[in-house]
Amino acid sequence: MKAKILMIFCLTGLIAGCSKNKYTTQPQLTLKSVSSTVVAKGQTLSFNIEFTDKEGDVQDSMWIQKVSKVCPTSPIANFAINFQVPNFPSTKNLKGNFDINFINNVTGAGYYYITGCGNVPDTCYFRFVLKDLAGHTSDTLVSPNIVLLP
Repeated sequence: MKAKILMIFCLTGLIAGCSKNKYTTQPQLTLKSVSSTVVAKGQTLSFNIEFTDKEGDVQDSMWIQKVSKVCPTSPIANFAINFQVPNFPSTKNLKGNFDINFINNVTGAGYYYITGCGNVPDTCYFRFVLKDLAGHTSDTLVSPNIVLLP
């Protein structure tokens, strides 16, 4: 399968003085928004994921998996990829956002694509896990169901 993902990392804030309960050694992920739960051919699918980390060392990798409920054994409709998080200046009690963008079944300048289940709508979901430089991993963040239209 040749599914690709364009990851745009937007650090929206470096917070240094928040409550101790909010920042842990294990990175924390929170799904802030999903652009759509029904994605037509050529439409983008964007996830905005907030992260927090006590040590601020999240510059390792993010594991992303797409799981098809319609074609669970299809290597085209399912994938798991480990992406390198770019280096950026960090501080203790780091908070920021990842914008993770896909495009459905079309290639275009500056965009990468995902595919569904052939000629039928594909109901799927995504899983995200963030790993920091010390080897700590976040809990698995699971998206709502997404329908990819052919």
